[in-house]
Amino acid sequence: MYDVVLTCNYSPWSSYRGGGQKSTHMVATALAALGKRVCVVYSKGPFERVPVPPGLPYDVAWAFFFAARPGISSPLRFLNGIPFYFKARALVRQGGGTALVLHGNGDEASLFGYVRGKRKFVYSHRYPGFESFMFRTQWGTWKTRLGVFFREPRFAAFALALRGADVVTCTSASSAGQLRACFQVPDEKIRVIPNGIDPAFLEAPPPGADARGIVYYGRLTRAKGVDTLLNAYAGLPGATQRLHPLTVIGDGPYAAELRALAARLGVEARWIPWLDSAELARAITEHRLAALPSREESFGNTMLETLATGQALVTARAGSIPEVVGDQAELVPPDDPEALRAAIARALAAPHDPERAAARREYVRARFSWESTARAFLELYGG
Repeated sequence: MYDVVLTCNYSPWSSYRGGGQKSTHMVATALAALGKRVCVVYSKGPFERVPVPPGLPYDVAWAFFFAARPGISSPLRFLNGIPFYFKARALVRQGGGTALVLHGNGDEASLFGYVRGKRKFVYSHRYPGFESFMFRTQWGTWKTRLGVFFREPRFAAFALALRGADVVTCTSASSAGQLRACFQVPDEKIRVIPNGIDPAFLEAPPPGADARGIVYYGRLTRAKGVDTLLNAYAGLPGATQRLHPLTVIGDGPYAAELRALAARLGVEARWIPWLDSAELARAITEHRLAALPSREESFGNTMLETLATGQALVTARAGSIPEVVGDQAELVPPDDPEALRAAIARALAAPHDPERAAARREYVRARFSWESTARAFLELYGG
């Protein structure tokens, strides 16, 4: 029935979502546009109601989500591989004589190597980064596996998925290096396939000369460095803050903590929940610049989306970000509010430059598309 079954924990329409969910959706959409029959298995809790938009070019199925609440890691999180395993096995059997490809995107795919009858298991690594102890981990014994499990269960699930996969894809060379260091994945098993770009960001009206304000958007987690941004913004002169108010777009498990930090710092930020792509693209260009000081990124969808609109970007020299943005953004050290504040001040003082904005858009347009990403995956699928 299907050519490809993709899987991902949560969905692009869940309250907890981010780049991984959007990337899975965009890959599925691009594969369907290339004539492939695609089903995506997302997860949700038993009482969660997720409104799926009409007119999707692929089918959606649901797996049970094991966790106290979205975004929280716990021993229960390791169990998510079980419902996904049974869902994937049922879809493979449903295909009858047509062996399909299983394409996982996280810990939910931990048991896919054990699904019989599949053509191939492709695992896409999208986790942004690992704790320092993982870079000292040498796999091979049950003692090591149990030790990792009790420290961070999802990493043990990653190890199972990586072991069972026929091929492992990463969105950047930086991300591939982490897999080699933390899981000893051999070079011959790894392929680097970058993400594409949602056309809505390339189609947005360019930033205007009279735009005001600073915008952050994305998941509100510690990895995204929003606390660093709040501390940097708090140190800007009052006149600058009044001329360029701060907008934070998104949601996540650190939302309440970040709002409390803003209150303690005296920062009057505007907090906006998730927006769809077209609304988000307009919001980005309505500001003077985007500040996205992530501590870690496996790719950096938000950085690429910012550049696609032509907007000025201040971000961090962390993970894959330098690799993805090239010389199109100003980079500062992660976790450095003073350096971030100085970079923001320089960007705000710089004159509006339509040619520079056009160059940023062309940089993205020439290098990234979901069609090329989907075609690269089709080559890996084979058959």
